[in-house]
Amino acid sequence: MTEADEARTRILEKAEQFFLTHGYSRVTMDDLATELRMSKKTLYRHFSSKEALGEVVIETGLARLGAALQAIVEDERVEFGVRLETFVRTLAGRYARSATLLRDLQRDAPTLWQKLMELRRESVQARFGAFLAAGVKAGALRADVEPRLVVRMMLTLVDQLLRPDVLEELEITAEQLYPRLLGVILDGIRVKPERPPPPARKPRGTRA
Repeated sequence: MTEADEARTRILEKAEQFFLTHGYSRVTMDDLATELRMSKKTLYRHFSSKEALGEVVIETGLARLGAALQAIVEDERVEFGVRLETFVRTLAGRYARSATLLRDLQRDAPTLWQKLMELRRESVQARFGAFLAAGVKAGALRADVEPRLVVRMMLTLVDQLLRPDVLEELEITAEQLYPRLLGVILDGIRVKPERPPPPARKPRGTRA
């Protein structure tokens, strides 16, 4: 790795940390240069603007998430139901950590928000939809499950519930909310094991 590559990596790591902690709009290039002990000139040599930096942070973060999700999908040594729960837990955890940034981008940086939505469709929705379709084919999920609908339902619930303001209002943590959210979706689409029929009642007066 060259010195320029190392500097770029340091900038991206610090920018992601700052954006996740403080949101996008509150972070300035001055803040990053000061924290990195780097001149603004050097910072701008790697990224021409804060928006350009934000775009790369979004791209690298979602690429990392996509790789993690793909690894879960492809690990067929693990039972499908366990992989599905791990997939959703990974996705929900990412959204919980990114809630402040997501809210900020949607409100103050519409161009980056649109970029995020496009990349999310590519890295998350396509993988999740294909994974659910495979579950239907394998008989682990109900045959009438429409993967695209389930994906939209899950993402909508994650976006609306795993946010700091909502969690505070509900007086619950993301870790406490997650199992309930997971149960609402997954328990509704899993194939339920067949229950054995109840034992036949013997007519009255019949001896055992």
